[in-house]
Amino acid sequence: MPVLLIASILPDVDGLMSETVAGHHSILHTPICWIVIFGLMVFVGRIIQNKKIKPISLGIFLGTQLHLITDWITARTVGIKWLYPFSDKDYFLYQIQPEQGQLPVWEMVQNPYFSFYMDNGLLFWIEIGIILITIVLIFKNRPSGLEN
Repeated sequence: MPVLLIASILPDVDGLMSETVAGHHSILHTPICWIVIFGLMVFVGRIIQNKKIKPISLGIFLGTQLHLITDWITARTVGIKWLYPFSDKDYFLYQIQPEQGQLPVWEMVQNPYFSFYMDNGLLFWIEIGIILITIVLIFKNRPSGLEN
């Protein structure tokens, strides 16, 4: 579970190097990137005969895919390039507004971007719902104590 949770934020690492909110969707926001990384990790795990690499790589793959799915559902300024490198098209469920994402990443939590982000209440509550479901699952599946 910790690997899955940490992996779910990995696609946003590109935000540290991006000049704008809309510009932070690099190759890290494409499924092909994580499919290749997963494949390489499994391959290396087999070569070095380390059985721990496979479940770790699966956790990384699932966490990053969960991130991409939630970005696709709740996109505001940029969609997900599901078919990259075969297509550069952004896919999204609700209409995006790329012009609203032309501000520095560090200004996301301020107005005017924050107000724009909150405009679509449905998307906001979907995100809150995903967070609450995750919290419930974490507490429901936590170890009940030390076993001998």
